[in-house]
Amino acid sequence: MQTTEIRLMKNDPRTREVAPVERAPGPGQALARIDRFALTSNNVTYAAIGEAMGYWRFFPAPEPWIIMPVWGFATVTESRAEGVAAGDRFYGYWPSASHALLTPGPVKAHGFADMAPHRQALPPIYNAYSPVAPGTDEAAAALFRPLYGTGFVLADHLVETAEPGAIILTSASSKTALATAEGLRAAGRPATGLTSAANRDFTLATGYYDQVLAYDDLATLDAGAPATLVDFSGNARLKAALHRHLRGLGASHIVGATHWDVAPDAEPLPGPTPALFFAPTVWAAKAKAMGPAAFDAAMAAGMARFLATTRPWLTIIQESGPAAYETRLDKLLAGTASPAEGYVISL
Repeated sequence: MQTTEIRLMKNDPRTREVAPVERAPGPGQALARIDRFALTSNNVTYAAIGEAMGYWRFFPAPEPWIIMPVWGFATVTESRAEGVAAGDRFYGYWPSASHALLTPGPVKAHGFADMAPHRQALPPIYNAYSPVAPGTDEAAAALFRPLYGTGFVLADHLVETAEPGAIILTSASSKTALATAEGLRAAGRPATGLTSAANRDFTLATGYYDQVLAYDDLATLDAGAPATLVDFSGNARLKAALHRHLRGLGASHIVGATHWDVAPDAEPLPGPTPALFFAPTVWAAKAKAMGPAAFDAAMAAGMARFLATTRPWLTIIQESGPAAYETRLDKLLAGTASPAEGYVISL
């Protein structure tokens, strides 16, 4: 059948094409209609650093294009895979498209892993597809399940490893940063947020941070006090300014790239070498240490607590069609999306 996918130009996601693609399941495959997925600053990271991190390899596209991955829900429409039937519904990692071809491995109670050869060297968390439980709030889950998962393991990691002192989060109004800050507060380690002047009042009003400063006010941070930096922005100039100002900086973590279009700073950074925090690796290690059932239960409880706190400030906007996708992605790329909104799209 004819399906639709949205392709982004490598290294410039503002250039796109909406392409028709014929798809039909071969032996061992299933075709799924993607019902809804979220668009967040997390997806901007997938587009911005996808080549280095492997995100562009999940759903190959002809040169010079990429397919940006998204998280959401889909319904199987045709299946030639054992254990997967038309009408089955799954949550997982999808292309920016109307449909996706899957190659399911053995189907178990918790779902299956996609066994397409080109995906086997990539992190297993992105290849997992889980059945949809009755009563799931799919819009909220599409929006927050992946972001909260990152925030959950990041907050846990910071509580375990950060030295006493301030934990400073950039792009503090981004939803992954908000989830991290809420987890830190719940664990007794409230954070300091840095965000744009326009988003400062909103970010402070969530109640997740002890202190929220606009980027222009970063010089008011105590330069000599112990601190840990968590950078969600990917803004090299901002990160350099913080490294130069914070003489007591003990650790610097790179998590995202919401400011995807800022050129790197050529000068070496003072203080600790920034280290990439790759959530899937930490996630897998934590699940192994706790046991999968205990880990899943702890994350589910944390996510329920976090979602309850979002109700006063979050509006979920659900739209359909490629034009809606492009409009919302443009806002995320430009940094003009309201932090009080969440975007859920159907193509």
